[in-house]
Amino acid sequence: MSFIELKGIENAREPEVAPEGEYSLCIINAKVQEKEGKTNIMNVLEIEGEPEMGNVFHYVSIPGPDDEDDKVKAKMLFARRFFTQFGIDVDGGVDTEQFVGSRALCKLTQEEYPEGSGQLKNVLQVNRLPQEED
Repeated sequence: MSFIELKGIENAREPEVAPEGEYSLCIINAKVQEKEGKTNIMNVLEIEGEPEMGNVFHYVSIPGPDDEDDKVKAKMLFARRFFTQFGIDVDGGVDTEQFVGSRALCKLTQEEYPEGSGQLKNVLQVNRLPQEED
């Protein structure tokens, strides 16, 4: 067996979970994923100015052909909220290539994951849409 040198491996640490609060977030990766007949956009969000904090993952569900009308409406609303908050242009659809570099001031909460493990992760709290004026 060959020895593989890994200088500094003893210094590797798990990233920290940010305390709940508002942070400037930047999308550093956005990727369309399909699993079990469901499609979503996986967004990786970096907490700007906090290099010791772990990245936040946020998934935007895309309506599928088998979704009931109420589920389609909910998915479209949640997607629009995310796109609006990050200033992503929506013109009948979105281009995930434009996501990277989009920024927003967002609230992060903490959630135990996996449930019962005692380990925490950050969760993005997406803002509601602004009230539309008639």
